[in-house]
Amino acid sequence: MVRGMEAAAVSPVPLKKWLWRSYIKAALVPLLLIELGFVGIYWFTSQVVYDRSASALTRISTDTLRDVSVREANIIAHRLQSISAATRIYADETGRALATPAEVSEAEKARHAYSPDGVFYTTRDTGGSAVFFSGVVPIGEAEREKVWRTVRLDPIMKSIKESDPLIAQLYLNTHDSYNRIYPYFDVLDIYAPKMDIPSYNFYYEADQEHNPSRRPVWTDAYVDPAGDGWMVSSIAPVYSGPERLEAVVGIDVTIKTIVEQVLNIKLPGDGYAILVGRDGTILALPSEAESDLGVNELLDHGYEEAILKDTFKPAEFNIFRRSELSQIAIAMQSQPDGVRKVDMQRPMIAAWSTIAGPNWRLLLLTSEDSLLVEATNLREQLSFVSKVMLGILVLFYAVFFAYLWRRSSVMSERVARPLADLEQRMVLISEGNTVPPAPPYEIGELQTVGEHLTTMGDKLDAANRAKSNFLSAMSHELRTPLTSIIGYAELLEISEGRKLEGERMKHVQAISTAGWNLVRLVDAVLELSRLERQDQRLSTSSMDVLPLVQGACDRARPEAQRRDVTITLVKPEEPLPSVIGDTEMLSRILDQLLSNAVKYNVPGGTVKVRFALTSPDAVDLFVQDTGVGIAPDLKADVFKAFQRLGHENGTISGAGIGMTIASRLAEVTGCRLTFDSEVGKGTVFTLRIPRTRQGRVAAR
Repeated sequence: MVRGMEAAAVSPVPLKKWLWRSYIKAALVPLLLIELGFVGIYWFTSQVVYDRSASALTRISTDTLRDVSVREANIIAHRLQSISAATRIYADETGRALATPAEVSEAEKARHAYSPDGVFYTTRDTGGSAVFFSGVVPIGEAEREKVWRTVRLDPIMKSIKESDPLIAQLYLNTHDSYNRIYPYFDVLDIYAPKMDIPSYNFYYEADQEHNPSRRPVWTDAYVDPAGDGWMVSSIAPVYSGPERLEAVVGIDVTIKTIVEQVLNIKLPGDGYAILVGRDGTILALPSEAESDLGVNELLDHGYEEAILKDTFKPAEFNIFRRSELSQIAIAMQSQPDGVRKVDMQRPMIAAWSTIAGPNWRLLLLTSEDSLLVEATNLREQLSFVSKVMLGILVLFYAVFFAYLWRRSSVMSERVARPLADLEQRMVLISEGNTVPPAPPYEIGELQTVGEHLTTMGDKLDAANRAKSNFLSAMSHELRTPLTSIIGYAELLEISEGRKLEGERMKHVQAISTAGWNLVRLVDAVLELSRLERQDQRLSTSSMDVLPLVQGACDRARPEAQRRDVTITLVKPEEPLPSVIGDTEMLSRILDQLLSNAVKYNVPGGTVKVRFALTSPDAVDLFVQDTGVGIAPDLKADVFKAFQRLGHENGTISGAGIGMTIASRLAEVTGCRLTFDSEVGKGTVFTLRIPRTRQGRVAAR
């Protein structure tokens, strides 16, 4: 039982496909596995080489990046320390100048004046500093004396400015809002009257609270009220006495200068440097960093807001508030220098070092891909070689496949074609047709099978003809005595003399009825025999189908009345087109359909005959009964000969060949006979009759 199930589960395949599969299993698969094994080994080794090369290059590049950050931080620290030292000198000189009375020429005094708002300022440039005494504190003789004492600072301010290209300007601010700044500019165009200078970060970050050590310190980035944009300042306090903060001096370095000179560092790959303040504010960044961070360096400035309040960089310039840099910011707080990876829309490596003095951080960033350029090039070369190898492999197997396919085709041609011919001959034999002699085959065994098939076909054809002849002869032999029996029964029914009444009349009528049933059975067998011998003459013509159907209904009504079945013909509302076919054969088809619908109906049932024009090329005729219906498992046997579909032992007479005859007549006449049935509700047979090209025929 298990073997049978396994055999049923294996579906047969054509010979050509079987040969092809054998080639694949025996030749292609082993070769392919070997080749793929070689390619896999090569790919694995190349991947290992790349991974190790990338790891080594990453380590070397990372160490290089750290070394660069430390070196550049030291260089920047030295440059800033020189500015801090100059700030210290400048503060000392300012303290001495403020404490020492001075003699100023009238020419120098003449270039100072009061504005209508009470500002004491310089009116013209003579190569020295600009003066702006805001007037927030009334300006009297003592205040003017402070201005005269600080005139002597101009030469040292000029010398310091020229000593370092980073320095943008130098200034002196006092507690009473006196500002002296070099180089000169028109102060009234920039500064607002009554400006309270000690309220700005470039002043209060040097006081006792913010700078108890009283050494030069660096401010965070801010907008310069003097109009030089974003900058940082090295500022130092100037005390008069132990506790009195008299003034604050400062040396400004603009962000633009830092970007152009300080951050102009050559880094491996596509790296760049960022200067970060003590609180995490990005003091300066080059243009290369702007796209990664999504911000633009603030080189422009607005004077109106700058002179009213402290103006620091926005929150997006603080690395603590940026998610992609927050981990770096935390690491920079805990470690003076280090290296780590960071994701900024692409993998990057960050290295930082602390700039001694201002305690800023120099942050170097470079993409990981740019560090691995050499390893990537190596990987691309290995990948190219792999692709070439795969291409050669694919080309080889394409040619090899084509060769094997050709060989399988040639080999199967010698066997498959004779087998297909033998299969076709078997189909002809199964359909009852004769087969010609077998053609010569190259293979002896197949030639023998072909000859045996020809012999078997001849014998089966002879047997089929003998069966048909026997049925024809026996039908004729049976018909003669049956006709005599029916004739004598009819004579008895109409005989003169003593009447046949009661049971005797019923017996005689039963003889007549049985005889006629036998005659119809014999006629059906004869017709089936003629159909099997294809002994039918077809005479097609154009006709009106409605009268043909009416005649069939009239012929079936007596039997329907006897069985208490009503036949209803539903005439179409619109004229039916004419159909083409054989009138006699169509009538026999209709007789069989109506007889079947009446016999297998129930007492009190109905048979409805109706039409439909659903197809442009045919007229559909429906014969619908209200009988017992056909079970689903029996539907395949409806058109088979001698199939009673479970009524073999019933009271309904017949041999089970009526629907077989109807189906075969439909095929002969070019019609199509189908059915649909439901148990307990009845059956609908559909006869599709082809139309003619003539006009419509009116319904009568």
